Order: sequence, then C-alpha cells, then structure tokens
Amino acid sequence: MLVLSRRVNESIQIGTDIEVMVIDVRGDIVRLGITAPQSTQIWRKELWDVIVKENRTAAEAPKVSEIGAAQNLPLSTFSKLSKIPTVKVNS
Repeated sequence: MLVLSRRVNESIQIGTDIEVMVIDVRGDIVRLGITAPQSTQIWRKELWDVIVKENRTAAEAPKVSEIGAAQNLPLSTFSKLSKIPTVKVNS
C-alpha cells in the first residue's frame, strides 16, 4: 500500500484522468473531492464489498430452470444502487 500525506487543498493524481483532493479534515473525518471521467465508477469500499459478496453468492447459486422462477430472485444491491442518481459538479 502506498501511503501519502496531503494537507487541505492538496491532491494526488491517479493516471492521467483521476485527481483526488483533500477538501476538509475534521477530527478523524476526511472529505475528499474526486475528479474523474463520468464513466468511472467510484464506490465506497464497504458498498463495494457487499456488491462483490452478492455477485459471488449469485454466481454460486443454482441456475433457474423455469421461466417463472425468476420472479422469486431477490434484487441485488447493485441493481438497487444503480437507480441512485449521480451528481455532476461543474467546476
């Protein structure tokens, strides 16, 4: 793991098109601003872990053999989250 120290209003560059800036630090809470292409998916790690776990569970589940049986399948966390609108901030 690479560990970097940054102060408020300082940033790091990831590749050619992703910038992560420290916006605010209050106690043990750090606010980050991320500039990335709209097509880049950015997830909080705890949500990403849930998505990966559900995908693994779904991949290991028995295949649906009847057309009507698909109605009994639960919605995945990803399908619920994909309906959350994203906010684009113009700078």
